[in-house]
Amino acid sequence: MNSQLVGFALVWVAIAGCQSGRESRHAPSATGEVTFSEHVAPLVFANCSYCHRPGEAAPFSLLSYDDVRRRARQIARVTRSRFMPPWRPEQGGVELAGDRRLSDEQIRIFEEWAAAGAPPGDLSDAPEVPRFAEGWQLGTPDLALESPAFQLAAAGSDRFRTFVIPIALDAPRWICTVELRPENPRVTHHARLGIDRSHESARRDAADAEPGYDGVTWGQDPNGQIITWAPGMIARHATPGTAWRLHPQTDLVLLAHLQPSGKPETVRFRIGLHFAAEPPAARPLILRIGSRDIDIPAGDANHVVTDEFVVPVDVAAHSIFPHAHSLCRTVSVDAELPGGARLPLLRIEDFDEKWHDNYRFTSPVHLPRGTKLLTRHSYDNSERNLRNRHKPPRRVVIGSNSGDEMADVYLQVTAVRPDQYAALLEDFERYERESKLLGLRKTIEVYRDDPLLYEELAICCLSMGEWKSAIEALETRLTLRAPEVHTESLLGMAYLAGGDRVRAEESLRRALEMDATYPLAWLGLGKTLGAGNDAAGAEHAYRRALEFAPALTDSHVNLAGILLARGQAEEAASLCEAALQLSPEMPNILLKLAEIRTKQGGFDESLRVLEAAHALAPYTHPPKALLAIFCIRNGEAELARKYLLDARLETPDHPVPALLLGQIALAERRVEEARANLDAAASAGQPDTWPASHRRRFCVQLYSERFKLAQAIGDTSLARESLQEWIRWDPDNAELRKQVEQHKDEETPVP
Repeated sequence: MNSQLVGFALVWVAIAGCQSGRESRHAPSATGEVTFSEHVAPLVFANCSYCHRPGEAAPFSLLSYDDVRRRARQIARVTRSRFMPPWRPEQGGVELAGDRRLSDEQIRIFEEWAAAGAPPGDLSDAPEVPRFAEGWQLGTPDLALESPAFQLAAAGSDRFRTFVIPIALDAPRWICTVELRPENPRVTHHARLGIDRSHESARRDAADAEPGYDGVTWGQDPNGQIITWAPGMIARHATPGTAWRLHPQTDLVLLAHLQPSGKPETVRFRIGLHFAAEPPAARPLILRIGSRDIDIPAGDANHVVTDEFVVPVDVAAHSIFPHAHSLCRTVSVDAELPGGARLPLLRIEDFDEKWHDNYRFTSPVHLPRGTKLLTRHSYDNSERNLRNRHKPPRRVVIGSNSGDEMADVYLQVTAVRPDQYAALLEDFERYERESKLLGLRKTIEVYRDDPLLYEELAICCLSMGEWKSAIEALETRLTLRAPEVHTESLLGMAYLAGGDRVRAEESLRRALEMDATYPLAWLGLGKTLGAGNDAAGAEHAYRRALEFAPALTDSHVNLAGILLARGQAEEAASLCEAALQLSPEMPNILLKLAEIRTKQGGFDESLRVLEAAHALAPYTHPPKALLAIFCIRNGEAELARKYLLDARLETPDHPVPALLLGQIALAERRVEEARANLDAAASAGQPDTWPASHRRRFCVQLYSERFKLAQAIGDTSLARESLQEWIRWDPDNAELRKQVEQHKDEETPVP
């Protein structure tokens, strides 16, 4: 882009908010004169004036004839090049809502008008100057919030600053739309809004002398939403029927990527929350797809990275948001359907990070199970790329800094069958963890001295069960910066994951010496002491965690378990009821409450609670099967059998009641009854609502029981068959591997 067009980019920045291109009221004849009043004004008012007006982001107004006349030739030039209006997607493929692309006829009108000297025509016949909403673009919000003002220095590197915005709610509210507005977009590369119920962000904010704190946000995206602002995006209402719940005692956290402008700047954001009148009809999920294996050599003018994600269930796609930085030249996203046909979801042949947008499909796009979502990004890291921030070019890897690169594509989807949401979520989270781990390790190759990267790496490793790698990352982090309370707490949890309770407790107590009010350290200590059967110590730790962060539902549930074991069932139930007031959609709280009511003999109440849990999480076992499990724990085998027989009658195709009946019979040495039930469980189909982890746990339990049965009746063939299936679902079990070796023979090889 030449310097003149750079200037036009600033001049036309607000056109990102324009409406769809419209034809003028009267197309000019081949010989007729093109005038402002008849032909140009309708186009400008429909496509430019939305932001080119006083008080908006554009640097000048386009509301009058004189405003437009002074820039007639510039307008003709940038519209002919399609640099403006800023609509990057190519035509073809899935139709996108709000297309701002001008037609050839509209572009010709601007050219002819400029070439003719910008004649006014009869200005009394010009259309009325449009009236726009002032301030909020989506109407007055139900709750308007504002981040604290932050003073950005004139010079320096990119700043990643997280601002905390406390909210006061007396009850959960459904949020249908959020409008995020930076008051100083010129220095804002992008901003992203999340939520934090742990109050960790507030703690970090309080420890920093200035508003907010440096580094990535301690929070998460609201369920199924990506609430972000970037240059080129316009405010839109969210996908209908996809509201998300905002709980009391929650902080909003805003991560802002800021870029110094050469002079001191004040940064502030406004946030408008619009409440929904009712719960959502669908539960959306944001799929972030795209490679994090980005490593672009200096001078490479066409570096390509690709990636794919296979959807495990039928989904409907509602919107698509690509994100990359200055080296990115092209972006394409395709859906390869199970039959092999390709459906283009997005094509951008001239990607420009200055013009991001979240594109809504005009109609939801159906993507059947097995569809491959394919992403392709190309990058120009040569000297010829005028947008290249590095002069001379240097190696560029994945990273959040503007001089790094990214290859993100965010798709908002809903499961066609809501009861398959958990299966979709688990499969995606596995993909995302693996992708993030690869990306962090790549980034650390270049930024070896960034302590925050090692903390992120440790969290990622822990989420994947790689506790040794998490400890190594944290040990490196501690060599780069003095220990901090969150680092010591994370180290304690890594030790606990590895089974080293002594070191876990030492790290967590060091964290509490640094800050005795740190709730996550108390929570970790409670888990550590509980794992060591120190119920009294664990109880104290959980109560302290709740004192400083009442919304930590893990503390409620774990403390309730301690009280239940001690016989304090009613206090345990009260804890669960309090947790449900804060998080009514959490099935694990309901399961704990049902366990408590079963212990108290309130079987009907327990069943009611379990039915509520099953409605929230359809992948859970049938309610009566869950009730039977609680009865078994209480030593009430006959009552458990009754509920399991009822469950089997009500859900004859579900394998769990048969498995549990087989377990009870085997424990009581009724081997024929056990075999019949276990055979039925093995032959029954597994519910398609189950995530992969549920399938694995079920199969491990099933085939371990069948192996016990084989041992009880001396059936070597059944033993060998059961071991083969068992090891297939539990391949990392070293003891099991030894059993397999003992039972294998030449005719039946072990897979």
